[in-house]
Amino acid sequence: MKDFKLDNEPKITSGFTTPDGYFDTFSEKVLAQLPEQERKVISIFSSKKTWYYAAVAILILMLSVPIYTKYSNQQEEIDSATLENYIAYQSNISEEEIVNLLQQEDLDKMKLEFNVDDAAIEDALNSNSNLEQYITD
Repeated sequence: MKDFKLDNEPKITSGFTTPDGYFDTFSEKVLAQLPEQERKVISIFSSKKTWYYAAVAILILMLSVPIYTKYSNQQEEIDSATLENYIAYQSNISEEEIVNLLQQEDLDKMKLEFNVDDAAIEDALNSNSNLEQYITD
């Protein structure tokens, strides 16, 4: 076998040669070919924002319902039939206590105007023989 020395043998060229200064401007050429629009950056917490908003909305609803019912029940007035039934069944309340609790506005509401002629009153008294009942009432 022949002695083989790498330094002395002729070398085979690859056939591909780069021009001088090619890699100096290579990065600029590649960046010029890329699209100029930058991609939108999506935050990690952006998907959780909707859950936070939903939780806050549910919390507000949970707090507003009791507040609404509290104030809506206070504004309702008791109807007269319920009030009369309550007073009728409460035997420990006397008529004097009821009169003392009434205010002038309540008395004005209770006023009834009777447009009855004297002749009608006399006819009613004459037709009923039990005059003592009318006098005591």
